[in-house]
Amino acid sequence: MRAALLPILAVAIISILMVAHLFFRAPIFPFSPDSAEYIEQARSLIQEVLTLSTAPAPSVMDKAPSTLFPIGFPIVLAFFSIFGFDAREAAVALGRLSAILLPALLYISFKKQIGSSYAAILAGLSVLSPGVLTYAPMGLSDIFSLILAVGVIGLVLSSRSTTFVFVAGVIAGFSYAVRNAQIALLAALAVYFLYLWVSNPAQRTQTIRQAIAFVVGASIIILPILLRNLMIFGALNPYEMEPSTVSVVHNVRVYIQEFIYDVSALRNLGLFVGWSIQGLILLLALVIGGSWMLMVVWRGQLAEKKKKTIFLCITYSIMGACVVIAARSRYEWGEMINVRHTLQYTPFFLAALLAVIPSASSDVSLSFARKFGLALVFFLGVFHTFYAYRLGAEYQQSIHKSLDAMNAYQNGKNHLCVSEGNSEGNALLVSNWGYVFSIQCAAHAQNMEPVNLRCDVSEASIIGKTERCNTLVNGILNLSDRLVGRSIRAGFFPGRSGVDFNNLPLPEVGVVSLQNSGWDIVQNNASGLLVSHQSNSAKNSRRTLE
Repeated sequence: MRAALLPILAVAIISILMVAHLFFRAPIFPFSPDSAEYIEQARSLIQEVLTLSTAPAPSVMDKAPSTLFPIGFPIVLAFFSIFGFDAREAAVALGRLSAILLPALLYISFKKQIGSSYAAILAGLSVLSPGVLTYAPMGLSDIFSLILAVGVIGLVLSSRSTTFVFVAGVIAGFSYAVRNAQIALLAALAVYFLYLWVSNPAQRTQTIRQAIAFVVGASIIILPILLRNLMIFGALNPYEMEPSTVSVVHNVRVYIQEFIYDVSALRNLGLFVGWSIQGLILLLALVIGGSWMLMVVWRGQLAEKKKKTIFLCITYSIMGACVVIAARSRYEWGEMINVRHTLQYTPFFLAALLAVIPSASSDVSLSFARKFGLALVFFLGVFHTFYAYRLGAEYQQSIHKSLDAMNAYQNGKNHLCVSEGNSEGNALLVSNWGYVFSIQCAAHAQNMEPVNLRCDVSEASIIGKTERCNTLVNGILNLSDRLVGRSIRAGFFPGRSGVDFNNLPLPEVGVVSLQNSGWDIVQNNASGLLVSHQSNSAKNSRRTLE
């Protein structure tokens, strides 16, 4: 009895450690530009419901549907408004609750497949990985999407009846609605059912029933999503992005780097494996050695349930890697592959690794495989524990970025948090920290990169990249030249889009240049630059009132 309780106690301790991590080490501003997209979509959904119930005039400030971010996560955030939560609060609460529940869910999903002790180890390694620790505090869909995938695979592997598989299909469909990359989960499960059909001819009828149940369950969610995309965007897959400037080979190497880092919790090991000939040789040797170990165990004492676990988890990890690499190689996402993109698959790779470790045996090959596997798991545990204690550079960067974000908000809220009822509420709001104001005060602030470090002459837009390398002043002047007839309120703060403390405060010559072009200087110091530009109609209206 005492031995049976130890894994449960270990999982409970891991959950408590996650609570402590979220309470003591969460960034002060746990959001990103992606968070703003989800939160704005959720607020727009709430506004649509209120419009239907009270029939007021539609707001011109409603957020247009996004072609890049699926509607599933905003729907969940909007649902929390029933209980009085704003979408901003719901995004953080949902992500953190998912992180707290992750250890228990991993343990429950894999306990019968790999054993209670290994399931507890899986929970510990997964929760203390760089990806989960970094993004658990954030108001994003990543950890929520991860627990959905864990639930789906857990239900499928322990499918006692067709009903279990049907429920798994519904959850899998919803996970796709939350995160488009979960198409990898759907593809992996399709391959898994094919594997069952081929490997077990005696139960093909049951396999077909389960596959049909899964498809029906997933279709309940996916078909309405695809129909919505077709009605709103005119396409089932409405992605519209610039072609990627990053090659497939480069993305493959970056993915290897980040995946090795997420699995091992060693940043230098990831860099070594991904970017050196010796590292790639080491990776090749590990793949060959792992394949040999898998073949030895597969032909030996490996139980059928472990074979299913290994096949599904490895298939999903491979499918997920292919989706991430293909997406980054086809579209210009604006960020490189990082642990945010690998955390979805790390727990399943670790589950397959633990499932491969054989039981104690007198066979020389099996004995060696067991000792090697246990030694590897031991060192992974040490590395993950050390990482959780120290945390990595990307986590420290998120802390610094959140401080910069809150500095931007504190300095710009009176200038950019303009309500719709304000006389200048229809002014265009612009900032290099636009998403911060969208989240904090529902101001629909456009993002602008005033100091264009990319110098992309082939791509020009009203707001975004400018046509040439600009100083901060030239970027602002260029904005007013393009938006003639529109009132503008703008705020620029250190820490993002090329603006730093070297740009602020503006020198006198810059201030005079802006004033001569009709800009009013509201604030100009090291903490930020606040400026406004009135349209001619607004100026005439003010003169009339005076």
